[in-house]
Amino acid sequence: MSDLDQALPGQQTDDEDAQLDALLAAADAAVLDRLAEAVDIDAGRAAVFAPSVTAEEVPPSSGERNTSGLEWMLPFGKDSLLQWLAISGPGYLPRQLDKSTSTIRTMTVVGRALLPYSMRAYWGLATDFLTASNDHLMRLKAGLAHHELTREAALAAHHAAHTCLGQFLGTLHQAAQAPNDPQTSRVIERLISTGEMVLTLLEWARQSIEQLFSDTDRSLRCPTG
Repeated sequence: MSDLDQALPGQQTDDEDAQLDALLAAADAAVLDRLAEAVDIDAGRAAVFAPSVTAEEVPPSSGERNTSGLEWMLPFGKDSLLQWLAISGPGYLPRQLDKSTSTIRTMTVVGRALLPYSMRAYWGLATDFLTASNDHLMRLKAGLAHHELTREAALAAHHAAHTCLGQFLGTLHQAAQAPNDPQTSRVIERLISTGEMVLTLLEWARQSIEQLFSDTDRSLRCPTG
């Protein structure tokens, strides 16, 4: 009879426990490795977002291409320009920041899912700028909501987010100059258009920040409505 068979319940040694833990950890790691091999997350994202980059069949008009159907499709779905303008006033700072961050996150997912491997150098840099812009905006909103930012600090965070987004657009403009297939060109074009609209949102947000602090002791809480 083996030592294991002779052991009474509750009398396993620390070494045996450690061996069991190691076996379980190895089994878990093997399962995760198999899942990683079987699941293509980027392919799933591409399947979700691919309909938004289907080429528009627009008959030519006087030799000019009609792009009105392309401008807002990438991240916004049913949103319209009118809905963007509806939050342009200084009383809509929380919504301006929310719209900016949610759009930036969507742009990150869409670009990763739909831009080809040949764009990895451009998109890797562009993603860094998008992530940094989003981080600055999240800190801005949290700082305002918790009375933690002065006017100068809020405007500095806003400026950093705006600068990073401008760098993102600069990178995409460089990518647009490279030889690309038609779908890649459409994705880049729409990402640029979307980024430019977020810049407009951030310009509205700056005006809202200025208004927020205009008649205060420089530390007013951000409204939540």
